[in-house]
Amino acid sequence: MPWDSNHKNSTKQRILIAAAKLFTRNSFDEISIDDVMKEADLTRGAFYSHFKTKADLYQQSISVAAQQAYEHITSGCGGSPLEIRDRYLQQTYFENNEALCPMASLVSDIRHRDPKIRDTYTQIFAGFVENINQFTNNENLAFQQAASLIGTVALLQTLSDEKIKQKLLDACMADDTLAK
Repeated sequence: MPWDSNHKNSTKQRILIAAAKLFTRNSFDEISIDDVMKEADLTRGAFYSHFKTKADLYQQSISVAAQQAYEHITSGCGGSPLEIRDRYLQQTYFENNEALCPMASLVSDIRHRDPKIRDTYTQIFAGFVENINQFTNNENLAFQQAASLIGTVALLQTLSDEKIKQKLLDACMADDTLAK
């Protein structure tokens, strides 16, 4: 007897959540289908009921990772642009964080992927800019702030010197452009 649609959707969601977690911490090439299925506590056979390829999973998991990061950053947040910025900077670069930002974590990995995956990343970036633009009402400023935030988090995840990381974080948090 086949599984009902709720079970199938729930299983797919488990796989996507596991993949989002793993791919935002490692590159596409470092993670195998077996790694994802182990994280999801499912067998490899279940993978092919939901995804054609690892690239298909990667593309879909990027959107899940972005949604998780957005919810993590905005939950319990008063909604002021500076508070959201500070939460984004403070919470999205920690390795043990459950919701790393895929835009920052995957920026160098995405450029090596096929156009379909890059299109998904582009859509997520456009949504990020639009969220910022709601506060700034200035599209150029929204693009500037998005690039600054994503670049900062990407650097925070990459740099090894804690003093430099703290100075970078402090400098970005001192920027009050969003308050204007």
